[in-house]
Amino acid sequence: MSARLKLVDCVPHQRFEFDYNRNAIFFQSKLIKLSSHEADILHLLLLNRSRVVPLGTLIERVYGATEPETAPVSIRVAVHSLRKKLAETGIKIRAKARVGYEIDVDSVPEMNLGLKDTVLSALNVAKAARQRDIADRLQAVLHIVETQNAATGAAAVS
Repeated sequence: MSARLKLVDCVPHQRFEFDYNRNAIFFQSKLIKLSSHEADILHLLLLNRSRVVPLGTLIERVYGATEPETAPVSIRVAVHSLRKKLAETGIKIRAKARVGYEIDVDSVPEMNLGLKDTVLSALNVAKAARQRDIADRLQAVLHIVETQNAATGAAAVS
């Protein structure tokens, strides 16, 4: 059984797209390949952006029940490698001493998606719990939020 999350396929940021299913980042028409551990870590950090994800949570999500003794070091090495790969995108991973890691949304304000992000998270939870009725309603709310954001964005450009 895989401990990999399969909730959000991509996260928009200018010309940035994270494809979790392919362990890849597309940035300015360039492909950045990730290891499966790097993809799991990035996925969890993006789902919890602007919140610190404890090291224990990262270990649990990456390794599941088969956690090796070297898991904390392995996570730190994967985060270090991920930081290098993300450097050109402007997305930074910030460490909180003895706690965990977080995406630095201050360096990329558009990564803080607000209401849309909250609805997406709830939608993903409902889908994972197979609560179809709730998922359908949240999908409708997501459509409204996206429509509102598009209208607001178009008005700002005018």
